Amino acid sequence: MFLASWVLLVGLVYLVDKRAVRYFVAIYWKSERLVAYVARFTEKLSFIPLRAYLAAVVVLFLMPVFLAMPLVRPDGQVQLLSGFLYMLVGGTLSAIKSLAGGRPVEEAAAHSAGVTPIVPGVTLPWDQLPYLAVAIVVSVVLHELMHGYAALRYGIPVKSVGVFSLLYVFSGAFVEPDEESFKKASTEAKVAVLASGVAANVVLAVAAMALGILGAWAGLQGAVFGVSALGVNTGDRVLEIHGCGMSERVYTPDDFLTKVNVLAGMGPLLGVNKTVSCRPGDKVTLVAGSWLGRYSVEVDYVNFTTPPRVNWLYVEGSLYKGGVRAGDVIKRVVGCGVEAEVNTSGQLISALQLMKQRCKPGDVISVDVERNGTLATFNITLVEKGGSIFFGLGPGSLPLWGYDEGPIRRSQLYNTDFAKLIFWMIVVNYGLAMLNALPIYPLDGGQLLAAVAQRKLGEKNGKALVTAVTWVLAAMLVFNAALGVLGEQYKILQSIK
Repeated sequence: MFLASWVLLVGLVYLVDKRAVRYFVAIYWKSERLVAYVARFTEKLSFIPLRAYLAAVVVLFLMPVFLAMPLVRPDGQVQLLSGFLYMLVGGTLSAIKSLAGGRPVEEAAAHSAGVTPIVPGVTLPWDQLPYLAVAIVVSVVLHELMHGYAALRYGIPVKSVGVFSLLYVFSGAFVEPDEESFKKASTEAKVAVLASGVAANVVLAVAAMALGILGAWAGLQGAVFGVSALGVNTGDRVLEIHGCGMSERVYTPDDFLTKVNVLAGMGPLLGVNKTVSCRPGDKVTLVAGSWLGRYSVEVDYVNFTTPPRVNWLYVEGSLYKGGVRAGDVIKRVVGCGVEAEVNTSGQLISALQLMKQRCKPGDVISVDVERNGTLATFNITLVEKGGSIFFGLGPGSLPLWGYDEGPIRRSQLYNTDFAKLIFWMIVVNYGLAMLNALPIYPLDGGQLLAAVAQRKLGEKNGKALVTAVTWVLAAMLVFNAALGVLGEQYKILQSIK
């Protein structure tokens, strides 16, 4: 279907203008007539003062690479992403140190900047291509439109506007300013023109985040069920969870699974401090949505619990040192005034959390386990780490609902179409802003560095500086991308649904 759609597109373009088709694998088309549309857009926004515009685009240009980018979740929580230049340099040095220390490639990749090339069908599932394509078209067109706007505002003529594509994967648009006029333009004009595209992508990314929040409140997000489970029909989405003191909206599949596991008492293993007080017999209400409206499903809390079976332990923790091993099912824990029969992973976490408050390093607790059908008791001396009792449990040490146990798995949950489009609008715009702002020639950041460096250092020294910076940063990008492939970090993209 991918190749057939490409052949159809190329065929249509060939009928309109055969010069725009290159060997039937690429499209390159430009037009002088489209410049009129850029001129009209510029005229409508000509009321913006140039100094204010320059200041705004410079700040926005610096954000993704040199300052920080805000990441706003659908629930309104804000996280700051460090400037990518620091991540790239720091990740490269950390990865090289890991490799020099004899660490495997996978571990070195985990310390890198996380650069993963997006290649449909290889690193990205085909079903994500439509959302990615829409995001690319919108992002690239507005990126180039703002280049043209800034050029015309500073009196630099625009010769043509065009588009290009190589099998969909490498696609974009471009605005072609008059080269001689651009060379003669002031440094201020060059900075404004070069920074405008990145600024547009930053604004689009933030706007997409804001739209995601509005869509979440309108019920356009949620966890879409790929199978019928818990009374929710196939294709319907869970929008809210209520019960045991929890009343939360659901934004994504992972958000749904996190909140369900918090209900089951597994919050501490997921890094979530929120606790709930569910007991056997309590009910949990799922609010689901379909094209025809919303409905509620009441589910017994026990449906979300998992058995206290140990998957793995930190070897320096109390449980492992005391004899507990992967595969053991913990039945009972006693010590420090706590005596608890354990039937679920959540009950085990609650008992150990209480012991953590009451015990001190060196105290001995008793743990009953079932191993290969036989009961065994271990007397465990508690050890300390970081100023508190360390049992040796970590993420995934006990079964998680939706990942290890339960009627539905993460692979059977999907994002809504709205959530997918918002996701790719954020990723594509942040990616374009981050890449283009890097001081690598001939990217926007490299050209901007060249304009400033040649004015301050002279043409020869400025070119030498730009060349050196370009080769160093380009090598870092290639190194990190190679680690991302060899270390199989692309599997994160492959798992997106």
